[in-house]
This record gives sequence, C-alpha cells and structure tokens, in this order.
Amino acid sequence: MSDDAEPTFDVTERPCLILEMPDLPDETARELCELLHTLAERFEDHYSAQLRRAHRARECERERLYREQRFSHAQQPLPLDDPPF
Repeated sequence: MSDDAEPTFDVTERPCLILEMPDLPDETARELCELLHTLAERFEDHYSAQLRRAHRARECERERLYREQRFSHAQQPLPLDDPPF
C-alpha cells in the first residue's frame, strides 16, 4: 500500500489500518477479544503513570486555551455602531 500523505501524529487524520474485518468463528472472535482486552489492561498497567501525565497535560492545555479564548473575547471592544438610546 503506497501512501503519499504527509505523516501526522493526529490519529483522527490517519487512515484505518483494517479496512474490512474478516469473518471469524465465534470462539475465535471471543478469544481474540479476550486477548485484546488483556493487552489493553497490561498496556494501561505498564504505562499508567505516563498515561496519567499525558491526560493531565492535555487537560491543562485545554484549560489554558479556554482561559486564553475567554480573555481574548472579554478584551474585544463593544460594538458602538448603534447607541443604546
């Protein structure tokens, strides 16, 4: 598969790796699901401190941007084209 798109770190901009899910027997689907859950749990356990820091940093950045936007909005002059009386 050739992809000429620029690499990005935003997962929402990357194409999905699996285009079609294959048909699986019931037991295989259950086992694969269990494997993926176990993998996710172990990943979260191993990287929990890093994940917490990353979530905290993202939340702090969102709050900073929100405060910056509110401050910028509050600093805008009122439109005085139409007098109040």
